[in-house]
Amino acid sequence: MDLKKTPKADLQNKKTLFFEIGLGLSLLAVLVAFNWTSREKTASLLVNMHQEIVEEEEQVPITQQEPPPPPEIPKIPQIPDVIDIVENDVDISSEFDFSESESNDNLFNDLAYVEKKQQVVEQEEEVDEVIPFAIVEEKPKFQGKDAKYFVDWIYSKLDGNYPQAAAENNIQGTVRISFTVNVDGSLSDIRSIRKADPLLEDCVIEIIKKSPKWTPGRQQQKPVKVTYQVPVHFKLQN
Repeated sequence: MDLKKTPKADLQNKKTLFFEIGLGLSLLAVLVAFNWTSREKTASLLVNMHQEIVEEEEQVPITQQEPPPPPEIPKIPQIPDVIDIVENDVDISSEFDFSESESNDNLFNDLAYVEKKQQVVEQEEEVDEVIPFAIVEEKPKFQGKDAKYFVDWIYSKLDGNYPQAAAENNIQGTVRISFTVNVDGSLSDIRSIRKADPLLEDCVIEIIKKSPKWTPGRQQQKPVKVTYQVPVHFKLQN
């Protein structure tokens, strides 16, 4: 005889309900688990925040600097009421005998030698100073005229006196002669400064040596030596 269950006692009809109940309980357990973890983290976070706030509120003690001590007042020296005067009995002689001193004679001789030496040096400087014609303040003059007239005087002496040997050998050219006008108007240091035939050079030099005295040049109102140059041209006529 087969046993048969009633529809109310058959649990297969309630399987879906049990499944839903189990699923709901599982979901509830998961939610409870998540809520529990979040609360712990929140609590720990609040504790940490509280600690940080407490640490920031720590106050640093204020240190006070002591003012420097006032400067010391200098002591005023005390002057004694009684001053001791020390007597000095040493006698100083102020009388000298210059007549018996040999050093004074040597001193006077040395001074005289120095003055004489200085005068000699000054004279040598004046003699050795030679100023070029172009820069001297007051230029020397020849027979009261400008120095360029000296060339005309040389040509006047050469007129008809052309060196015979030079003429025979058809020697021509230009001779440039340099000389110095001294403080007394005489001429010195006569020499050729341009290479030319010796016959022509010697002819001009001999004429310049016979020149009359010049009016010397002046520098700062004093007569000085002045160097001067003249060109002389020799040309034969056909």
